[in-house]
Amino acid sequence: MMRIINTILFTITVFLIGCYTVHLETFSDDPILKLKQKYSAHLGVTWTAKQADSLLKIFESFSTNLNFHPSIWKISGDLEEDIKIDFQNSLKFVTISSDVFPIEGYQGILAPDKRLFEAVVQFVTEGGTNRSAIKQILQERYGISIDAPSYEILTKGNTKETGVRLSNFENEDLMTFISILEEFPHALHKVTQLKYLVCRSDDNMDAAARAWTTLNFIEVAESVFDNSDFKYICHIMVHEKAHFLWTHFFPDQLKGDWMKLGGWQKDSNSESGWSTTKDRKEFVSDYAHEKNPNEDMAESLGFYLVFPDKLRACSQAKYDFIHERIMLTYGARYVAPDRM
Repeated sequence: MMRIINTILFTITVFLIGCYTVHLETFSDDPILKLKQKYSAHLGVTWTAKQADSLLKIFESFSTNLNFHPSIWKISGDLEEDIKIDFQNSLKFVTISSDVFPIEGYQGILAPDKRLFEAVVQFVTEGGTNRSAIKQILQERYGISIDAPSYEILTKGNTKETGVRLSNFENEDLMTFISILEEFPHALHKVTQLKYLVCRSDDNMDAAARAWTTLNFIEVAESVFDNSDFKYICHIMVHEKAHFLWTHFFPDQLKGDWMKLGGWQKDSNSESGWSTTKDRKEFVSDYAHEKNPNEDMAESLGFYLVFPDKLRACSQAKYDFIHERIMLTYGARYVAPDRM
């Protein structure tokens, strides 16, 4: 009889412990449990709490409106790519490279979770095929929409275009934009005045892209994506966004110091209204040298993020200026050697 009573008491105890454990899991700060509960992401036994916490922070940076299907995650040290996703029925089996996680104590210059972020973007956008998720990331993280309410209204203050000149970005193009926009420090991810990104046919377009800083949009020529490499497209995007930063965001002191560094002075005899006392060799392109401090900054910032060695070769002082006065002022970042 006593044996039966003890068995019953033991069973009740186990049940109560189980209930208590469930209660703890529900309110736990354990990132592994949070990933499972909030995002249906189940981590393998090899995951550390730090790795799980890094992954959780990336997930939490996305909108809760994104649909996270059940997934099982494991880490591999032998993966050639940063992430590999396999599908089996309604489950996603995700293998992620151990190399994408931040290195503790690393003192380089690009947000240490940059590779992890890009890997998770691949997961969230289903390898860049889920256009809805791609558009949502562009809108929520960078404040940019590719769906202008009306091309006619958008351009009425400048080129007065019609919808027939409007083209469409491919998903691959938009994924490239996300990749390069993420290179900016977090404080520069959104510029309130930059609202739309549009792709248009090349007729009457005398440039690869143009930033309409008073009309809230950047337009990119359709031909930019024809046989253009990743670096070229990234440089264009950085260049055009830099015009919005110069016009609406950078303080006068920063712009004034940049003008002094570039030897810029107003010149009524120049076609651009500006001239520089510096030699051409201190500029990354003829365009940067011939135009004005705004274009000089746009070109230099583009080279800093995409072709850093070329900027250093032209002007170490300009590289240091961008690094210290922009990148480190508005957020820490690291760049792996020859990352692009």
